[in-house]
Amino acid sequence: MKKTFTSSDKAKIALEAVKEVDPVSKIGSVHGVNPIQVGLWKKTLLTRSHELFDKTNSEAKIITSLKEERDELHRLVGVREAELVWLQKKSAP
Repeated sequence: MKKTFTSSDKAKIALEAVKEVDPVSKIGSVHGVNPIQVGLWKKTLLTRSHELFDKTNSEAKIITSLKEERDELHRLVGVREAELVWLQKKSAP
């Protein structure tokens, strides 16, 4: 059965890997995680840790991103509706 890890568990394991007290392979075997996965969690921690201290800017970026995605989806729906109307007109006898 596949073991699932909480975000807290992942953070603890990644911090262990960042400290480099033990090799990644040993950390993985102790916690029952593939060493490659430990390395990925470590990389994620190192590349995204700055987001913890930039909370308001991060939230604004997420909101802006969601609004842009919503606008794009609305545009696509409009295009599809126009195509549907055109196809209905062309296929009518």
